[in-house]
Amino acid sequence: MTRIPLLTAAAATLILLAGCGSDSDPAASPTEGTGATTSAASPTGRAAPTKKPATTRSTPVVTTVPTTPGPAGKVIDYETDDESGVVLTTAADASRLSGAPSDFRTFVTGQLAAATPGEGCTEKPQLYVSRIHTGGWASGGYFIPQCGGYATLWAKSGGAWTDVWSGQSLVECSTLEKYQFPVAIAGPSCLEGDETVDYEG
Repeated sequence: MTRIPLLTAAAATLILLAGCGSDSDPAASPTEGTGATTSAASPTGRAAPTKKPATTRSTPVVTTVPTTPGPAGKVIDYETDDESGVVLTTAADASRLSGAPSDFRTFVTGQLAAATPGEGCTEKPQLYVSRIHTGGWASGGYFIPQCGGYATLWAKSGGAWTDVWSGQSLVECSTLEKYQFPVAIAGPSCLEGDETVDYEG
């Protein structure tokens, strides 16, 4: 892996961090009363929404992924210039995940139903999906109006979708490697200790 200077990594981390919460434990979120956050960052380094996203969407971009060297399947990018992805506020919103596998739609609907506001937050959390690889990986996060949010990575492991990482900084390389995330979902960088390094999938 190509190393990026620690000073650059520190600056990037300061920009990405925006509150409390664990960066490696999916359970450490506002749903467990750890407190409200004001903003979040996606594992790809893009800013998560800091206000209620609009509900209108343009057509998602679908890219066929070559069978080598990465996993076969299609990457569906729901992000646009002014949107962080498809926002789910009710179970019916899962129908807007064009091209997503039906088991993923069922999974995120269940995740949305189980999400609860954190301490001091009164509005119901929203879930957003930024990208999905039909081979079994997705990125997105949660947003609580007036309280902020955090980024999340999902993976299909053992035949079922699961939340494998949530946080407000770059994801650890070991997590991406464990679940064999493609770069198209995880992004080109990850954390190795305190250093930001290139992630090649």
